[in-house]
Parts: sequence; C-alpha cells; structure tokens
Amino acid sequence: MPEGTPPTVLVVGGGAAGRACAQELRRSRLAGSIQIVDAEPGGPIDRTLLDKALLPGLLTREQIALPPIEEVAVTAGEAMAADFDTRTVELCDGRRLTADAVVIASGAVPRSLNGISVPSHVRLHRLHTADDVEALQESIPQAVGRRVAVIGAGFSGTELASHYVAAGAEVVLVGRSVLPLEAALGTEISPRLAALLRERTDLRLGTTVQAIASCGARARLSLSDGSSVEVDAVIVAHGSVPATAWTGSPEGIRVDDRLRTGERGWYAAGSAAYMVSDGMRLTTDHWNAAIAQGEHAARTILHDFLGAEDPGPYRPTTGFNLRAFGSTISVRGLRSPSGSERAAVWPTEPAHPNAMLTEFVDAHGVVTGVAGFNAGPALAQAASSIV
Repeated sequence: MPEGTPPTVLVVGGGAAGRACAQELRRSRLAGSIQIVDAEPGGPIDRTLLDKALLPGLLTREQIALPPIEEVAVTAGEAMAADFDTRTVELCDGRRLTADAVVIASGAVPRSLNGISVPSHVRLHRLHTADDVEALQESIPQAVGRRVAVIGAGFSGTELASHYVAAGAEVVLVGRSVLPLEAALGTEISPRLAALLRERTDLRLGTTVQAIASCGARARLSLSDGSSVEVDAVIVAHGSVPATAWTGSPEGIRVDDRLRTGERGWYAAGSAAYMVSDGMRLTTDHWNAAIAQGEHAARTILHDFLGAEDPGPYRPTTGFNLRAFGSTISVRGLRSPSGSERAAVWPTEPAHPNAMLTEFVDAHGVVTGVAGFNAGPALAQAASSIV
C-alpha cells in the first residue's frame, strides 16, 4: 500500500482486546475501514459480569451486552484458517476477509477435562457465555441444600464457590495447585486465600479429578488423592486455552513488546497472545489487561502504517479484583518469574484489620506488580510504583 495511506484493519475477536483495538483506532481518527469478526453467540458481552452479575440475577444478558462501536463493521462468524502471506482470514462459512493489518484477538476457550468421559445425565457446566449461565441457572434453580463441585480454585472457581456458598449450597472446591493463584498472588497472600476457602468450602487442593460417574441422580467424582465425592452438579472452571487453533498455533500467538507477531501486518492481543520474558511465557486472561493490549496493538498499527509515535514496549500495569466471602483480593501488574516479593508499606494504612500488601520486584529490584488482600485504597498507591 502507498506510504501514508490509511490501512484497512481486520480484528478477529469481538471481546475486550478486539473491541479496545478498534475503539482506539477510531479515537485516533483512523480513516481506513475497520472490521471485527465476532464469534460470540448473541453478540459481544462483558464477560467479567457473568458470575458477578448475570449468575446471581443482578443484571440481564441484555444489560451485559456491549454496545456497537461507531463506524466499525461487525461480521458474525468464526475464523477457520489464516493465510499470513496475503493477510487473509477464512471463516467457517467459506468467506475470506483480507486487510492491510490483521489483529488476532480471538480470546480463549475453557480448558477441557483431558479425556474424562462424562455420563450424559450428569450436570456438567462451564461459565464462558451467557448461554452457559442460563443453563447453570436452570440446572440449579435452588442452591439451598445442594452440593456443587467446582473444578478449579483460581479466579473464576473462587468466585463461583463464593456465590454458591452464599446461596446456601455446600461447595466442594477442587484445585490442582497446592496453593490457589500462587503465581499471581505470591507466597504471602495465596495462603490467606487458601485459609479463606478452607473455612467456607470442602477444599481439595493439590488434587485433580480422575473420573466422573453417575450415582443415581448425582455425580460421583473420583479424585487423585483416592477420595470420592457425590454432588448434584459439576462446574468446570480450571482455566482456559487460547482460541488460536485456526492460525496453526493452538498454544497461542507469540508477540513482541509492541504486540507484533513477526508476520508482516499481523498483530495479537489478549488471551490469544503471549510474550516471553526471562525465558518465561507471560499470558493474560483478564479483561483490563486485554483492553490495555488491544489499545497498545492499535497504537503500534498507527506507528507501523502511518508513522505515528512509537507506543514503546507494552508494560502490564492493569490487573484484577477477586471478591469472595466478603474479602477482596487484588493484583496490579505481574509477579516477575525471576524476581522476589516483599511486604509493601505505605503511608495510608488499609482500613481492614487483616489487610496485606505485597510488592513484586524483578531481579534488579524494580517493582513489576503488587497484590493486596483487603488492601483498599492503599493498593492503588502501591500500584503507582509499578514500572
């Protein structure tokens, strides 16, 4: 394309990263056409509200729907293949879409049960779409007195466990890690989360599900520690995998610190992408980080095609808030794989009596992230030190 000509942009994925990329391009007054390919049934939604608001009935699926982006075309469809040389994406219905710049923002899909067969009448659920929430609500219309197994003691599993305990159910929470979310929270806060979970649930950490069998109207889960539990419903919430098999890279798309893939005109952001730092793979599965990456990819496109200012390297400074059993666990930035952690001391003490703040530093002593347990406003203060 002639130098200075506005590029056409194709964004594969209508979630947080894809929408943020398209919005940033339009905010920057990009004159070229922008098209989003969206595979979400019923259109894009704010996925962070599935368990926080849609499942408990605080909002409807219409209320968590995301509004259209002005002057951005949306094509309903699912990507099937990519031709990197011609910057073409083929959809499952045979349509082929080509652009000057293509952004892979197809997100992630729930991780499977690794070949475990499930009897047809066992109530097995995931929580990835609004349809999943409706199926779960129909399966467990009344939680009081029910026994629910949640497989996965991470972000989603913890919030699901909190929801069902509050609703009156007994929750069996199965987590393969010895400590929940240790990679994100660190060695000080993760044990506090584990203690919180142990108080409120039948917690089975360091354990995996080996088999699922029917037991009358219930399901029997056989666990790797030799025990078994009988439950009324099973919710699988043990993580996700990149939805990038259509690109030929099912393990995700490696990008540089500007979100370029290495293929001319191709970029990636959000859960579909990963970086490598200090020999470690860094990924993000959180909404705010996906938004930040989508915006950064857009600024890189403007730099590459129109000579706009170089956005510089992407630095993870966003994070997540996990609310469970009356406590709030928060993270901003990242825990450096080659670094360490230390207690954070700030002039404004957190209001909660058992509050804790942890700083993550890299091998050079630079703060790369912070984590807080009921830390309140002090977390934002601590996060301001992230480089």
